[in-house]
Amino acid sequence: MTSSCRKYCLEAIQLSERFLQLTHDGHADCNVDRCQLLFGIVLDAASKIRLEAEKMLKKLETDAAERV
Repeated sequence: MTSSCRKYCLEAIQLSERFLQLTHDGHADCNVDRCQLLFGIVLDAASKIRLEAEKMLKKLETDAAERV
């Protein structure tokens, strides 16, 4: 179970990185107010996803180390 959880957390981090790059590119190339709002929402969500996935990875690593 832990290895599959780790896999999905890592995938969530990768996806959040892709969304963060999307928002960076979108902010740079598009000046439409509604698009800027959308990119802000995506940036916020991607940052939260990455943070929570990183927390879960640390917890999984801690739990695994305690079992050894």
